[in-house]
Amino acid sequence: MRIWTHPRATVRELLGHSPLYVELLLVAGSGVIQSIVQGMSNHVGARLPGFIILLGTLVIGTLWGLLQLHVIATPLYYVGKWTGAPARFRDLRTALAWAAIPQVAILPFWLLGTLVFGRFLYVEPELALARMPLAVLAQGLLSLATLLCSGWWLVLQVFTVAEVQGVSAWRGLGNLFAAVAMIAVAVVLVVFVVLVFLRH
Repeated sequence: MRIWTHPRATVRELLGHSPLYVELLLVAGSGVIQSIVQGMSNHVGARLPGFIILLGTLVIGTLWGLLQLHVIATPLYYVGKWTGAPARFRDLRTALAWAAIPQVAILPFWLLGTLVFGRFLYVEPELALARMPLAVLAQGLLSLATLLCSGWWLVLQVFTVAEVQGVSAWRGLGNLFAAVAMIAVAVVLVVFVVLVFLRH
């Protein structure tokens, strides 16, 4: 798809024409990939069977992807208004959703790998090597492909957000950083309030 190499032009064409259900499916797929990577990093295969891992990542990842979309789009909306780069919320949603294409592209391979190798795709390489050596190779190849796709996902976010805000890529990057900083501050404040509340 053109989004891989021409993100600004692609998003420009999609604005106002991108179906909501497609955007929600895209961010859900992105969330599932992030959940899968988290599961692999935490070696959940040492404690859970493959079908539970698959089910868990699909449910948790979908919810996380949908939440993440709105958590990022909301501060981006206000950052744009405050910095003279306003964009409609639905346009920001479109930009962020379609930027997830690289992550969604790797998802079928993870699902197939989980069906083939089960929990051994989510254990430490030493354990997988002793029980199912091919799982180590699959884990390595999938991890490398996911790293590349996730990097391109971040790049596409910068360009698609910059397009809908009508700014340069550098300014789009700055706006994304500002939005993430707002989220971080909000999280720190919530944690602080909860800790203070628990002490009393």
